[in-house]
Amino acid sequence: MLPMFYQQLSAVSSAHHNDFNVDIADYSFAAAANTIPVGLSEFGQLLFHYPIVFMSAENGYVPVAVVGTEAGENLFVDGQGQWLASYLPAYVRRYPFTVASVSDQNSTLTVCIDESYSGCNREGRGEALFTDANEQTDYLQKTSQFLQQFELDFRRNKIFTDKLTDLGLLESTEATFIAEETGKGRKLDGFFVVNRERLKKLSATDLDELNRSGALELIYQHLASLSRFSHLFNT
Repeated sequence: MLPMFYQQLSAVSSAHHNDFNVDIADYSFAAAANTIPVGLSEFGQLLFHYPIVFMSAENGYVPVAVVGTEAGENLFVDGQGQWLASYLPAYVRRYPFTVASVSDQNSTLTVCIDESYSGCNREGRGEALFTDANEQTDYLQKTSQFLQQFELDFRRNKIFTDKLTDLGLLESTEATFIAEETGKGRKLDGFFVVNRERLKKLSATDLDELNRSGALELIYQHLASLSRFSHLFNT
């Protein structure tokens, strides 16, 4: 199964993409996503714009930014495909690129691109992937470095969420809002947050371990971000 947003992945190569350009100007591909997967290194920037919550996954929990209050709705993408917040989650920034693991002796990661993206073209619009000498452009090299860092960051997610699970800190909850002008309520559920009371009752040893690992700061950033739900419901 392809990751969210991706439809037509192919490995980037000079043989196939020597005249390929990418123009990142339209985020309509994310318009139907009401949650976006996020990495731990982003929490400090995300919390000013989006609620950060956790969702159940096949192997535990994953942190996500909530960008819509209903399925198929992203309140941060307008009708022209523009992103409406000043911070763009890394998962969105990496599109239309991603990496795929290659099962060889070096366990290398291959840069891939979703050729179905509207910004992919052979007309010279945007950034070129290869030079006239079939060498990677600075743009492609920087993209590759970003993708590698992205993978490392997202691999840290499981260590963090497994620790939250081991300590019994996560609880299922819901966010509700009642509009004053209509009296009608809206509800968003199916996600998990850190239980503040359980956090307070942790032993000094557990709290010290969370603090030393940086996990305690991440927990506080997650909890602070929950105030952004009121902004979502009022959008």
